[in-house]
Amino acid sequence: MGTEQSVNTAGDGGDLPPRTRRPQDRTGEIARAALDLFVTRGFAATKLDDVARAASVSKGLPYLYFKNKEELFKAVITEAIGGPLAEATEMIDRFEGTSEQLLRELVAGFRSFEESPAGGVIKLILAEAGNFPDVARFFCTHFDRRSHDLFVRTLRRGVESGEFRPLPNLEMTAVIIVQPLAMFSVWKRSLAPFDPRTVDSDDYYDAHLDFVLKGLRP
Repeated sequence: MGTEQSVNTAGDGGDLPPRTRRPQDRTGEIARAALDLFVTRGFAATKLDDVARAASVSKGLPYLYFKNKEELFKAVITEAIGGPLAEATEMIDRFEGTSEQLLRELVAGFRSFEESPAGGVIKLILAEAGNFPDVARFFCTHFDRRSHDLFVRTLRRGVESGEFRPLPNLEMTAVIIVQPLAMFSVWKRSLAPFDPRTVDSDDYYDAHLDFVLKGLRP
């Protein structure tokens, strides 16, 4: 099939898993099809043959790009999270408003991602972390850490400008802000359909930001 060349699944991931590029690279189509199937059916229940069928590629093509399902799982994470994370980083780099406005933009960006079809990858990663620790480490190293750092940067910006009070631990404050958002996303895709309570997403995000910002302001 022509000359093969080893490349990464994302542009700036350092040691992201290598894949093979061919004249007509179908990895993006395969990863997007796999993302949809993994989220709707579950990782264990999805076969590579199912992915090939959903991506409208030949039955053996996924095996040429990915040596196993774990490598495909990593590509799915990259496909789902890489773009939104890069956009959020660029937004912070050029943002000229207040730090409170920046924090609101970050939270709004997280919400936009988690409510999209790709947002189901968060629940998928948490559900499969114990079964596939290498995939969990890959996510934490290349994506979770970078996402966390965006919130740390925003908090540091606010403290240095005097908009936020001095914080004893920026890292832990970022965890306190982000983890309830991630857990809310997982809850909506798992227990919410069976919960007699009705929790409106607008109300949740408003209450979360109100709680957080009152704790950050001087």
